[in-house]
Amino acid sequence: MSVSQIFLVIISGLGVIHGLFIALFLWTTKKGNSLANHLLGTLLLVLSFRVGKSVFLEFHENLEAKFIFVGLGTLMAIGPLFYLYTMAIIDQSFQWTKRQLLHFSPCFLAMLFGLWISDSDMKTLPKALFIVLFVCYYTHYLFYLIKSKRYLSKQRKAGIPDQTYKLLTLLLYGLFIIWVAYVLNLFDEMFPYIVGPILYSIVVYVISFIVISKGYIQVFKQDKYKTTRVSDQQMEQLFSRVSRLMIEEKQFKNPELTLKSLSEALKVSTQVLSMVINLKSQKNFNAFVNNFRVVYAIQLFEDSSYNNYTISVIAYEAGFNSISSFNSAFKKQTGKTPQIYRQDLTE
Repeated sequence: MSVSQIFLVIISGLGVIHGLFIALFLWTTKKGNSLANHLLGTLLLVLSFRVGKSVFLEFHENLEAKFIFVGLGTLMAIGPLFYLYTMAIIDQSFQWTKRQLLHFSPCFLAMLFGLWISDSDMKTLPKALFIVLFVCYYTHYLFYLIKSKRYLSKQRKAGIPDQTYKLLTLLLYGLFIIWVAYVLNLFDEMFPYIVGPILYSIVVYVISFIVISKGYIQVFKQDKYKTTRVSDQQMEQLFSRVSRLMIEEKQFKNPELTLKSLSEALKVSTQVLSMVINLKSQKNFNAFVNNFRVVYAIQLFEDSSYNNYTISVIAYEAGFNSISSFNSAFKKQTGKTPQIYRQDLTE
């Protein structure tokens, strides 16, 4: 093995080792959202195995077909793991059920195929079969990235924290870059196979640096609601106080209202307040507040004394700090844009 090959092995191997250490940490830590940690840890384990296989394939031409196709089969676990991780991070009530295993059924089938195929089959089976298989592997990966992106965009409009959105978007783009690298590897005459592992190492270290430097690591430290001990009576009382502030004092009209400012006014922790609002209203804090704002905006639309007011004025009067957030929240709740809703009232 030449010096350049040794260098490539070290660079690509560092990413694999780094991913394994993070996966080990996520699986053993007792802090934060355990389900999300386990999903992300498993995702990193799968990626490490997949990239490790690529390193071996680059420097061992006679790698067995079983090892190659089992590695390819793991591609079908990456997308579902990230999609479920995204749901677990955003929706604190998300729980693992047997139904989630359906997401991994293509992966199980692909793994079985990898365990079945032999080196002799590579020569006897038609090439068209392998082309179809490769298309399925990479399309499935991309499908779940798109599915995750759509879910993430929808939740952003509903008001998830910026830190959560930025972290998940960062991971999404990282996975997309890795997908592009492996697609390019199909054209091995133009792009060396080792490009994938090297790019994976770069992505892992860059993302780790950004996560730490930007403070996104705090997202991993979110406690699950089950660790917060609040009695049903206390929850009822707190939610009643919150509802009173919204209905009687119209605190939602304050565009600067945040989970932190409201928790300070109520003298409770942000975690407890977030838990109570989520469990009692089945909405996160921003969606909960926006619900009152939209209802109030509808009341203003139906009030003839506001007929000459612009939509932007009504949006700010209801507590929204931008027209775009008003339009998104209004359409999500009513199925219509504010402009169309107003036009329908005059017909």
